[in-house]
Amino acid sequence: MKKGTFIKQIMIYGVILFVSSLLSYLSGQLWPAFPMPTALIGMVMLYLLLTFKVVKLEQVAGVSNFFVQIISLIFIPSGIALVTKLDVLKAEGLQIILVVMLSTLMLLLFTAGIAWILVQVKEWLMTRSNRSAADLEED
Repeated sequence: MKKGTFIKQIMIYGVILFVSSLLSYLSGQLWPAFPMPTALIGMVMLYLLLTFKVVKLEQVAGVSNFFVQIISLIFIPSGIALVTKLDVLKAEGLQIILVVMLSTLMLLLFTAGIAWILVQVKEWLMTRSNRSAADLEED
């Protein structure tokens, strides 16, 4: 990858991170009881930018692949922080495991339900457009 391309990709990610940080701060000011994580806002922004073709995949692919390659290093601080809280894990480890398993199951079921609804809506729209096309042909 060329140096200029890499710098441009880093700048795209930097702008997304900056804007998502601002949006996270503003949402925290507007709704203090419902904080929005900056990373989540950034992922949604990147998804929308890619979906609406404001940013092309080629413009972020190199840095994205780099981040995927070093993702294990990104989670090392979390693992170290977890080790420092072994007393909490010892006291409430079973509850934490149950909550993680239950929330994961709920997330999977919710995602599957939304996907099923979207498939049904897509099929309904396709049959509706096919019927409209057939009605036009008859006239």
